[in-house]
Amino acid sequence: MRIAIFHLAFCAMALFAAPASAEQPPAGTYLTSCQDVRMVAGWLNATCQDRSGRWVQATTVPSWCASGNDIANEDGRLVCKSGGVGAAPSTGAFGAERPPAGSYMATCRDIRVSAGWLKATCQDSRGRWVDATTATSWCGPGRDIANNDGRLTCR
Repeated sequence: MRIAIFHLAFCAMALFAAPASAEQPPAGTYLTSCQDVRMVAGWLNATCQDRSGRWVQATTVPSWCASGNDIANEDGRLVCKSGGVGAAPSTGAFGAERPPAGSYMATCRDIRVSAGWLKATCQDSRGRWVDATTATSWCGPGRDIANNDGRLTCR
């Protein structure tokens, strides 16, 4: 009986223990004016300086930024910029078709919306990254878009 309880407690601790370095923050010019940078469930969180020198909280989802673009600190906000320093903000990921919120964001990357279709690369139960797609209109208000073994589903 004691061994079973110990085994159960050990399994529960292993389930909830996550490696500290599981998600590494992406490179970007924001690193020169931000501190306390960390990744949490797909979100980049940092404390960044604004124009007046104050330190403010800033967040973004790096996968919303197209590959090859820079994540920059713009007056205390984390923004995606095409090219390098001084370039204009990217229009794709932050434009009219912003990805809808949902629990899928914790286990998916390269998230984008195109012509009403939510597209992402999501982890399946084996840890592989697979392409997933669903129509944004299929999941009504108050419902969650989730990653179900590498498939985008509505629940």
